Amino acid sequence: MKLSVAILAHNEAHSIPTLLRSLWQQSWLKNLNHGNFVEIIVIPNGCTDNTAEVAQKNLKNLAAKVNSDLFQWKICEVTESGKSNAWNLFVHQFSAKDADLFCFMDADIEMYAPDTLAKMLDVLKENPEYWIALDRPIKDVELKNNKSFLEQLSVAVSKSSNEGQLYICGQLYCARASVLRNIWMPPGLPVEDGFLTQMIISENFTLKNPTFDKRIVRVTEASHIFEAYINPFELLNHEVRVVVGIVINIFLTQYFEARCNEQLTAGMLIAKMNSENHFWLNDFVKNFIPKRSWWIIPISLVFRRYRALKNHSLFKALLRIPIATLAFVVDLSVFIRANITLHRKVITNYW
Repeated sequence: MKLSVAILAHNEAHSIPTLLRSLWQQSWLKNLNHGNFVEIIVIPNGCTDNTAEVAQKNLKNLAAKVNSDLFQWKICEVTESGKSNAWNLFVHQFSAKDADLFCFMDADIEMYAPDTLAKMLDVLKENPEYWIALDRPIKDVELKNNKSFLEQLSVAVSKSSNEGQLYICGQLYCARASVLRNIWMPPGLPVEDGFLTQMIISENFTLKNPTFDKRIVRVTEASHIFEAYINPFELLNHEVRVVVGIVINIFLTQYFEARCNEQLTAGMLIAKMNSENHFWLNDFVKNFIPKRSWWIIPISLVFRRYRALKNHSLFKALLRIPIATLAFVVDLSVFIRANITLHRKVITNYW
């Protein structure tokens, strides 16, 4: 089996050594045999620091610990920033054409459980019906013994809103290469993993009634650590970007659902649109928003914290109402800013 690993990095010179060291502790990489081959491709995109140089230095040192006949690596630096553009380049240009599986990871995470990669890959190998394998993201503050109030709140809000969801987390996931080669992403998309989720569960927008549990699986024994946003201003900006991305993904879903079928998939249509106008997404948003009223954010999204309570038992839902209410109040300012951002109609190159 051939695995191609994409490490997507934007100004991550300080964090990518930690990721690479944790990757080298993975049992799957340590136990490479002649039935397996792995390539690691680091894609620094739009960087203004020395991410590429730091990655190259660390990979040279770490590569000496792996059988060179079963392993290779390279740095593919890209001038344009943006994960969706880097994603397209990896899937359709940089990765090995005969790769069986892909693994995507952000440069600012840390692999936690040593069998994370092995368990995710095993699920895909043993269950051909699954196209994407997810792990369990863990906030770094969740592992602290003595948490501040903001850290406790951050962990509680995540648990109240994310449990039971099978949305792809772009920080780390594994996928069937044959599936992703039929998919293209719109360059400049703010939340590319949310759109990829829709592409996967709808099978490239060819299914009329997609379900979340058919193509995506979460491997609970696998996990990675990521840095939580604790600074209120950083958290607010992050949430605004996420909401903008979610709303644009809703627009795109409506657009492709109306046009795509087995003869014309969303991947085929996006590839054509990308070749004709690289930043067509800006024009799309400009044309789509005037058809809406001033308030663009869907009401279902506004009440997302309360909707998430249905994933719990009645007792647990009652206990979580105060947290959900506090999160709802904070969300209101996020939604207002996101609504204003969407009316500016320029959304490309978000990271």
